[in-house]
Parts: sequence; structure tokens; C-alpha cells
Amino acid sequence: MLSNQMRFHSSTIHAAILILICLPYCINLGESSIWNASEAFYAETPREMLVTGNYLAPQFNFQPRVQKPPLTYWAILASYKVFGVNEFAVRLPGALAAIGMVLFCYGTARLLFGPRAALTAAIISATTPRAFILARKLPIDILLLFFLSASLFFLIRAVNKRESFSWYALYICLSLGFLTKGPIAVIIPAASFFIWTLWSRRFRISEIHLLPGILIFAAISLPWYVLIFQAHGWTYIAPFFLKDNLGRFIVETMGPSRGLFYYFSVYGTDFFPWSLLALYAAYVLWMGRKKNPPINNLSFGFPIIWCLLIFVMFSLSKNKQEYYIAPIYPAAAVIISGVLEKILFKERLNLPKRKDRNGAGMQSENTSVSIPTRRPVDIAWFYSLFALVFFLMAVTLPYILHSFMPDASLVLHYAPSLVFIVGSFFLIFSIVRRKPLQCFSALAIPLWIIYLMGSVFYVPALESFRPIKSFCQLIEANAHTGDEAGYFRTAVPSMVYYLRRPIFQVSDYRQMERKFRSDKGIFCVLAEQDYEYFANRGLVIHILDRRSRFTVRFGDLLNASYSPGEELLLVSNRSYPETEPDEGLPTS
Repeated sequence: MLSNQMRFHSSTIHAAILILICLPYCINLGESSIWNASEAFYAETPREMLVTGNYLAPQFNFQPRVQKPPLTYWAILASYKVFGVNEFAVRLPGALAAIGMVLFCYGTARLLFGPRAALTAAIISATTPRAFILARKLPIDILLLFFLSASLFFLIRAVNKRESFSWYALYICLSLGFLTKGPIAVIIPAASFFIWTLWSRRFRISEIHLLPGILIFAAISLPWYVLIFQAHGWTYIAPFFLKDNLGRFIVETMGPSRGLFYYFSVYGTDFFPWSLLALYAAYVLWMGRKKNPPINNLSFGFPIIWCLLIFVMFSLSKNKQEYYIAPIYPAAAVIISGVLEKILFKERLNLPKRKDRNGAGMQSENTSVSIPTRRPVDIAWFYSLFALVFFLMAVTLPYILHSFMPDASLVLHYAPSLVFIVGSFFLIFSIVRRKPLQCFSALAIPLWIIYLMGSVFYVPALESFRPIKSFCQLIEANAHTGDEAGYFRTAVPSMVYYLRRPIFQVSDYRQMERKFRSDKGIFCVLAEQDYEYFANRGLVIHILDRRSRFTVRFGDLLNASYSPGEELLLVSNRSYPETEPDEGLPTS
């Protein structure tokens, strides 16, 4: 962050900072193989669209894939057509969506609080751990996050400026979000806006351009549903709405079931370290609630309701995934940026005036927000806490990195610690000098360096823990026409992407035993304990390769017997000598 106030209005400075903070999202996109089952679905389904020429009905493993709408598949399909079928093309749409999310977060904060707050919000959103993870491995959720961030921006702009264009842009974003992940893309913005307008007593249905919005939504989102219904009946529609949406919310058997307070820890880690700064922002807003309640104000009230709605709604869901509450983070970044702008510079948030329908000047609905001038708790204490956290991370990171990357170089083990140590001293120096902007820079710059190092060095280094691509290369080199390949009781569906042909997916021991005893050559990926089960049954199974798969949770690192990951084996019911390339599995 810059100390000269005038420089924050320089478009060149803004563009340079935005490019830098988005850089980690663009590096080494194609240097690692497919991460996990979720990424495999979005890599393989568009590839099968290319193979079959059927762009209407998504398929995975050449079977109907009915769980999600098609927009994510189409985005990756378009990337395939430009860059070919490869990992870079799979991840490029996610990287672009993440960059778009950062830009919309920047635009929202600039609209509400000014250019300095816009850069603050963009930096926070770009250095949010969950956003970075989603951009790298889960295209559908980072695309949903992009459309929700766009919806937040256009909705606030529409209310603030009362312009038709912003309402129409909002309805386009809602439609595309609906084609990405269904009703949730509409429920979050619509419910947040409805609750806020009722709370602040500002609801006027005539101002939201509802009829044109319905027409826009229908024109964009309904054609696919009409066409898929004509071609396949309810095959793709009913399971998605009833099972994948409603079922996940009300039925425990549809996915992982966690406790009511599960998302408190998720929010703390997935938004770290900004989740700590969010506590300070919440404290400041609470202290100023009596004079001018922030929840009544568009600038703070609407993002607050947005965050609370998401948190409460998914906390009540029977099934919970950590990335479900990811749409909170861009809105929280905007809230934090607004509070910092107010606290650091002690100025009233006078938003630009809007014009009434006759063109005359009209004061914005959210003219100012009351923030206490004298703070019982100074922000320097929070920055001191960050300095302590940085130091503790510097001490513990070498142990953590050595635990799940034991063969990596010492540079990879200790480089992040050096970054955090320097960052902690720089932060302490800034605190002593009472330089609030410098404190934020001392917090943000080390985080950005860590993300950059992750993209440049650690993403490629983790490739040794992704064995499926090398397993599939071994299968292609040793199999004959008619042999079968697949996995047993372990989710590695990326096999179909790398083998370019259907695979089997078996979870029943008897069924798998029958396959091993059949006359066909069988290649199977399974865990070591399952291999021992079949070996004890008298089956002759040959181990062709064995590798560790990267799976790590923080709790595992505290276990003295922790190993870097689950060990997977590639086995076969026959001993295959290496064959010539043209004798391998056919690639249909």
C-alpha cells in the first residue's frame, strides 16, 4: 500500500498491483496432473463431449453425468478447443474466474469506499487460501464464486446508482450462475437483498426491473433445460434438483454430515489470516452500532447480511463441505476494507452522489457510517497478533513441510519460514512506527510471496504424490486390447481422463474378486489393505507400481506415525512384460 493519498487514484498503480496479486493464479497451471475426483469430473466430461460430439448431455466415463448443469463443462470445452486437451486447458477457466472474482471484489469496495479500500479488498480476496485452492482444483466452485461476486457488485451498483444496466447485468450473472451450479446462485443474492431491504425498509419492487429480469433469466438459463428434457426426459433434471440440491440440504446420507458449528473452524482457516482481521472489523462495527447501525446501511449492511445468510444457511444444511461458504470471503474482504479505510484515516464515508430521475443531484442512500473515533482496542494489538502468528508459522512450517514432503530439498522446507520471519519483523517495525498502511503491507506482502512460491515451486513438487497419471502410462505400456482397467474402493476417476477410455469403478469385494479371476487382463488401483485381502483369498495379483497419494489434514501432522499420504498400488491379475506402444489399450 502506498503512503501518498493521490497515488491511489492512479490507474497505472492500480493495474500493476492487480496484475501482481493475480500472478500466482496463472503460474504452472499445466505442470501438475489432475488433483482429485472433483477435478477429474470437470476434466473428463468436456473431453467426452469432444469425442462424442454431444455438447448437450454431460457424460462421465461415457455414462450420464446428471449432478451438475453444463456451464463449467462448456467453459473447459471451449478451452480444449483453443489449447487442446491438457491440464493447462482444464485449469485456465478457473484461473480466469479467480481473477474475475478479485476484480469484482475490487470494484465493489471502490464503489462503496474508494480506491484505497478497493486495493485492500482485492489484496485480501487474492490471498484467501480457499479461493486459491478452488482456482487450482475445483472449476465449478470458483466459477460460481465469480458469478456470485459479480452479482454482489452489480446488485450494490444497481441500488446505489439506480441504473437499468446494472440490474440487467445482475440478472445475466444470476442466469449464468444458475447454469453453473443451480438455484444456490440465485438464492444467495436474492435472499440477501430481500432481507436487507426489509430490514432497512427500502424494498420497492418497481425499482428492481423484475419483468425484464425474468425474461433475461429465462432466455439464458431455460433453453438447456428445455432441450435436455426433450432429449432425455427427467434424467438430467430431477436428480439434480431433488438429489444434488434439496437432498444434500435435508438428507444426511447425501454427503458428509458435520456438526452445527463446523463452519466456525472452516471460516477461521480458509480465510486465514484475514479471519482474524474480520474479528476486529466486526468489533468496530459493533461499537458504532448505536449512533448509526451499520446493518441498515448499504455499504456495510448488505455485505454483512450476505455473509450471515450464507453462514447460517449452510450451517443448517445436513451435509457440509468446506467450500460451501466460500462466497462469504469476497464480501468479508469488502467489509474489512471499509472498516480499515474508516479506522486508518478517520474520515466519513461520503459516497458519490447519484442523480434522481430528473437529473438533479441526490445524496446516496448510504451517506455515512458511524465508526467510533476512539477505539477501546487499538488495531496495533491485532497487527501484533499477526506478527506472533507469522513467527509461530516460521517455527512450525519446516516440520509440517518435512512431514508430507520428506524428499523435498531443504530450500523448500525452510524458504517459507524465512519469508514469515522477515514479515514478522517488518510488521513489528511498522507497528512501532505507527504506520497503519505499512502494517497492512507487512501483512499482505509475505502472504503474496508464499502464494507465488506455492505456484512456482510447491505445485510441481507435489506431483510425486499424484500417481494416477504415471499409473495410466504404465497400463498403456503393458496392456493388450480387451484388458480392463479401473479402481477398487478408492476414488481415482482421473484414470478415465488419462486412459481415454471407459474404466470400471468397483466397491464390492466379491465383484472385484470375480474380475481378478476372469480370463481378461485386469489392471486395478487399490489401497494396500485391499490388496492384502485379495492376496489372502488365494488370488495371484502382481504389484506393478506403488505410490503415495497426497492427502493431508492438520490433525494428521500431530500424529507421530503420520505418513505423507495414502499408499496406492497398481496391480494386475497377470504379469505383463512391456509391449510396443501400438499394443497398448485402444484410445477411444
